[in-house]
Amino acid sequence: MPKIKMILPIIISIVMVLALIVGGCAPEAKAVTPLKIGQLNSFTGDLSDFGAAHRNAGQLAADHINLAGGVQGMPITIVARDDATNPVQGVDSARALVEIDRVAAIVGALSSGVTIAVAQSETGPSQILQISAASTSPAITVLADGDFLFRTTVSDAVQGVIMGRLAKELGYNTASALYVNNAYGQGLAEAFKASFEAAGGKILELVPHEMVQPTYASELSKATAGKPDVLAAISYPESAQIYLREAIEGGYIDTFILCDGTKSPDMNEAVGVDKLEGTYGTAAGSPMTDARRVFEADYESAFALVPPLPYMDTTYDAVVLIALAAEKAGTTTNSAAIRDALRDVANPPGEVVGPGVDGIKKAMELIRAGKDINYEGAGGSQDFDENGDVISTIEIWKITGGEIVSTGRYELP
Repeated sequence: MPKIKMILPIIISIVMVLALIVGGCAPEAKAVTPLKIGQLNSFTGDLSDFGAAHRNAGQLAADHINLAGGVQGMPITIVARDDATNPVQGVDSARALVEIDRVAAIVGALSSGVTIAVAQSETGPSQILQISAASTSPAITVLADGDFLFRTTVSDAVQGVIMGRLAKELGYNTASALYVNNAYGQGLAEAFKASFEAAGGKILELVPHEMVQPTYASELSKATAGKPDVLAAISYPESAQIYLREAIEGGYIDTFILCDGTKSPDMNEAVGVDKLEGTYGTAAGSPMTDARRVFEADYESAFALVPPLPYMDTTYDAVVLIALAAEKAGTTTNSAAIRDALRDVANPPGEVVGPGVDGIKKAMELIRAGKDINYEGAGGSQDFDENGDVISTIEIWKITGGEIVSTGRYELP
């Protein structure tokens, strides 16, 4: 089965090209350069727990687009490069995607710190459309990116409000946080602090940490010196699993609240599922709409299961939106033109279309007929504002029976 999945995109491309030749359209097909989308992904580094699932989500979107007829009659391709959850490598990988692979747009990165560095150093100056499906730092909203940076997930200005409110609701009166020392960690920690204190709680310490240290004893000592009721783990899985285990085994603290960055089954298993039983967390997430059902059913069919990881649905949406915008713009190579068409296919007004082969095929047919469309995605409404941001809900989840499960609560500030 894995070998079949690996060659499926190749088979789809061959079938599409043969169909064009049989139909007598080969000369026109040769004049169109197939749309190529880059993906910045964390196959290694602190966010490597998420890498494979996001690669799968992006490829699923490409497969659906190709089964729906492709863009400008040609199959699209995705070229993925590793950013190692590191801004320096992220910029190098983005430069390779732009200058060597010649992509028309980039999906990624996962880390806000990487996304910001790439936008400032490569995609912004090169005028290449970049859509992050997972970078949630509030700093992205005000970043000077020439309107070439968008995201299909909601800012941590929203998640922090829900996280702080949840902590107080759970009965915690004092809290501290360990946060990864980058734009994501700092932004979410500050939003959590403001919300928690507005609800009547008190933050004792906000302690930054670097990624994947051998020990976090010093940071834990500082964060727990005042004996907070709860410790917010605002980090990525590879780091958090080290300090959560140290916190429990060293007797620092054993009560935590988690977030999108620490919503990881692998981290949960590494720490010990019994150790985190009953722990709550937050992450961007939408209720079970028809669009989300289509995505999850197709993902499960292709990859056997849908892991409880955040932002797979918004990665899928980012790839689909680039393809729809390219069709609308009538180009597979002009990134600025694709960017200019992005809000046209994502925002109202227009006929509502959704994910899946049938949904994408319908969307392409409407675009070719000159009709307006409004893509409602697997990850929720993808209505971009003037900053390239979207508004969506925050899901409250919990570790129950050793598994990460939804509580069924989806909230806005």
